[in-house]
Amino acid sequence: TILDTDDQLRLVKQVIEAADLDPRRWTPRALLSIIERCKDRGQTPDKVPESDIDDFALGRTRQLYAAYQERLRTLNACDFGDLLLHGLTLFGQHPEILADYQERFRAILVDEYQDTNVAQYLWLRLLAQRHRNITCVGDDDQSIYGWRGAEVGNILRFEQDFPGAEVVRLECNYRSTGHILGAASGLIARNRSRLGKTLWTEGEMGERVRIASLW
Repeated sequence: TILDTDDQLRLVKQVIEAADLDPRRWTPRALLSIIERCKDRGQTPDKVPESDIDDFALGRTRQLYAAYQERLRTLNACDFGDLLLHGLTLFGQHPEILADYQERFRAILVDEYQDTNVAQYLWLRLLAQRHRNITCVGDDDQSIYGWRGAEVGNILRFEQDFPGAEVVRLECNYRSTGHILGAASGLIARNRSRLGKTLWTEGEMGERVRIASLW
């Protein structure tokens, strides 16, 4: 059974109460957010670094996370984060199963690669290890989902992770005018974490960009 958010919150509240903690002070939603962040990073309770455990629940975050996972096992259930986390655990503990899936997926295509989280990144690297036939499409300048676990470093490290990979920059823009591309490029160039590109268009320069300040 795959739990939805409401079921997760009920289960987390039970875990908090079972630990004799006040769910009004240490809210289920806050704990669930921490657990989801750990799963996005591919971290089981025993692999959560001390530096990542804040002062939530008097330092008992790892214990509560482990209790939550145990309750999921008892219910024969998982949440969406587990769909990747259990896959990573399975591949790590059973090389023969990993080898079978590597043979099944000989070519891998990933879209919106800039929006992958750490767990997805680790999962993809494992699957692509044997044939190294992987194509990732993405734009480091469009990475806007860091708040839900996306890690722009995945796309920035692609050439290091897959030495010899060909990088094709799609710099010709078919949507915008020259002035819009110039303004956008000048603004995004100030970002520190990016591969960099030069956008251009065969279209007209169009109207100059105007800045309007409104209430």
